[in-house]
Amino acid sequence: MPPLFIHQCHHAHNIPLVYTLLYCLSLSTFFVAALYIFVPSTIKQLPRDDVHHIKWRSAIILVVMIIGIGVYPLLFCQTISEEDYVILPQWYRYLGFTWQPIQDVKIAIHVLILYLGSFTCSWLKIYHHSRILHWEKEERNKGKSRPRHLPPTQQQLPIMIKLLYLLQSLQYTWIQPTKQSFKSLLDDVEYRWIILRNLCIAPLAEEIIFRACLLPPLLVSITTKGNNRLTPTQASWIAPLFFGIAHLHHFYEKYRQIQSKDRSNKVIGQLVLVVIVQWTYTTLFGAYVSHIFVRTGSLFGVTFAHIICNYMGLPNVSFTHPTSNLYGYFWLILIMYCVGIFGFVVGFDSVLFPKDSILVSMLHY
Repeated sequence: MPPLFIHQCHHAHNIPLVYTLLYCLSLSTFFVAALYIFVPSTIKQLPRDDVHHIKWRSAIILVVMIIGIGVYPLLFCQTISEEDYVILPQWYRYLGFTWQPIQDVKIAIHVLILYLGSFTCSWLKIYHHSRILHWEKEERNKGKSRPRHLPPTQQQLPIMIKLLYLLQSLQYTWIQPTKQSFKSLLDDVEYRWIILRNLCIAPLAEEIIFRACLLPPLLVSITTKGNNRLTPTQASWIAPLFFGIAHLHHFYEKYRQIQSKDRSNKVIGQLVLVVIVQWTYTTLFGAYVSHIFVRTGSLFGVTFAHIICNYMGLPNVSFTHPTSNLYGYFWLILIMYCVGIFGFVVGFDSVLFPKDSILVSMLHY
């Protein structure tokens, strides 16, 4: 019979929940502790975004990721009979290593719906600039100066002139700056490594450790009272707690960067508030991708969702300030944010995701 590492695997069932939680805590702790234990002290003294610091931490995280994948079948794959050999899934499918391009695109669409308000802000910046171009052309003939921003009730333009100014504004605000800065970004080694860390290494490693390696054992765990398994909802909320806790070490990172003379109670209090907010949204995000992973069984899909969220960041709320160029579109942007949130919620029960949870079906085969 071929080795379990290569072929089919009968996943362990009815694992006591206390053992699973101990495994989750150990893996999460190892993930964070490795960043401090194996990074040389000379490297740890460098800023977090220093190239050498990023390289060391990225290498360690990738090693931890490989160890997590390698240890998984040793812990949770059971011996199978010849009859079961041809019908059971390969062990790596429990970790979400499947090819589902259509489903992954649907996951990306669902995430992007949530950012409808942010996309509206970006579009209105381009649209606003096109209106200013028109105003400048008209007012140059009258010798008047350009205002700071134009209200949305400005005189309407013919459609072809609108398109012309929109194209010019698109080039000015997006295409042209991108072309001008592209070469400089390629030459900026630190920037390249920051992007590689934030949009490639960190999302992949975190999804493998905190989704792929934690959720399947939680889904087959049983509580101490009776033999009841955790529900997908319960597992999807327990796993992100370890994900959120793993980000609490950022408090130490930020605290270390503050000079001793500046470490007042007020500064530390602000830092604690920032860490609490970060823990909250990382836990909520973790619950979302955990739910999606259970529903689809696609590691690549949730990793792509993680990359999108890292790239988009928190919602843009600058339009709420009266001095913002987008303040005149306040209600439109607010409505689009609400529509995006509503569409995101409705999307959970739409055709974007399978009706039955794929990961649960595989584990309870």
